[in-house]
Amino acid sequence: MKTCSLFIKTLLLYLMIFSLYSCKKSDNRPDYPAGSQENINSWILDSMKVYYYWNAGLPGNPVLNTDPSSFFKSIKNSADRFSALVNPDLPESYPPSLVHTLGFDWITLQTSDGQVKTMISLVVPGSRAAGKGLVRGDIIQTINGTVPTAANIASLTNNSILKQSTDLELVGKTGIIQVQRLINSEDPVYTYHVFQSGGKTYGYLFLNSFENTALSQLKRAFAYFKQEQVQELILDMRYNPGGSVPVAAALAVMIAQNTTEAATFVEYRGNQKAGVRKSSFGAELSKLPSGLNIGFAGFSGYRLNLNKIYVLTGNHTASAAELLINSLRPYITVVHSGQQTLGKDMAGFVIKDYRNPQIVPKWEIYPMIFKLYNAAGRGDYSNGLTPDQITDELTVLPLKPFGDLSDPLIQSCLQKTNMVAGQNRVESTLERPRVIFDSRVPVDLKTGLTISRPY
Repeated sequence: MKTCSLFIKTLLLYLMIFSLYSCKKSDNRPDYPAGSQENINSWILDSMKVYYYWNAGLPGNPVLNTDPSSFFKSIKNSADRFSALVNPDLPESYPPSLVHTLGFDWITLQTSDGQVKTMISLVVPGSRAAGKGLVRGDIIQTINGTVPTAANIASLTNNSILKQSTDLELVGKTGIIQVQRLINSEDPVYTYHVFQSGGKTYGYLFLNSFENTALSQLKRAFAYFKQEQVQELILDMRYNPGGSVPVAAALAVMIAQNTTEAATFVEYRGNQKAGVRKSSFGAELSKLPSGLNIGFAGFSGYRLNLNKIYVLTGNHTASAAELLINSLRPYITVVHSGQQTLGKDMAGFVIKDYRNPQIVPKWEIYPMIFKLYNAAGRGDYSNGLTPDQITDELTVLPLKPFGDLSDPLIQSCLQKTNMVAGQNRVESTLERPRVIFDSRVPVDLKTGLTISRPY
């Protein structure tokens, strides 16, 4: 079955350009009936042969008469953790997360004395959960009337997601708190403020994603930091799963003094057909929606005259957040504290059947297509970015509010103000409880640097 001829314009993240390709069968397979497993899997295979980063390793003649989800898994490269095949009629192909359903996350821990505790790790500001009084660090006594344990926390989480509602009893709080589905959209900038320490003025900003909606608050925060004459900046991205590359570029321009409009922000390296392309700060900013793009000069007007930046990360920090850290390094000293990041050093875009009428409706491929590198040609962080100061927020319980000066990650910055990035790696000796369950794990697999296909 022939698929449509494709002319790809601005393929990667609004910038990459592919040549003219004809995505068609590479063998003599018959035209299978529409909707059949062979038809769907042929389309998957043909698409992956063109765009997939590891396309050279795809099987030549795989078995096509099998479930598409199983077929997709069978042809993925063993090094590929993030490519996905999604169908809205099959919820198991794109499992929902607790935070995107109810507006908060929880973790289950086992402390050194053997106690098992389930604790709120994040609450979305403005969500119903926040409105009901849930705060980070709350310890949960019961979930829907059941005491959470290592054995049942996964099922309690799944049931809460399916019901889109949960009843919680919390230590130190009276009554049952019922939390229903999150309605309000999330503002990626959770909080920002200024404080004094060691004779210096610090700015602190918690950023939970790189969505376009973050830009107005980022500008407001940096205007406030500039007004307060901030000398040191702490950027907290410990749970940030990524988002828009142009938004990351805009934030980089606001942070780093040495960037120019023509300087390289990111380099994309694809398969033999995609090749290698460098994308400048100006080129990325030009892809912002017209109402949000104030240009390089506009974003650079928010700069704070910094010579270094402190960045806080965790195991869930991924994608555009990792890209920002790596892409800043050629232009400003980055002092990285926290935990090793997730290691999503790749980008892609959604592949659908754009024909009218569709022959393969509903199925969507989210393949990994490009490896990401900075202006110095450094990348390959699929195992994650390793901090200069390895510190874990779980060493001080209950978890502190974001921006609290007693938080271990913030303390690592204040205690190591003279640390040289990448040279004085220090690991905290405080004891860390064992994580039994983390409701945020599904978010790690659902996020990435993806764009809509530009036709």
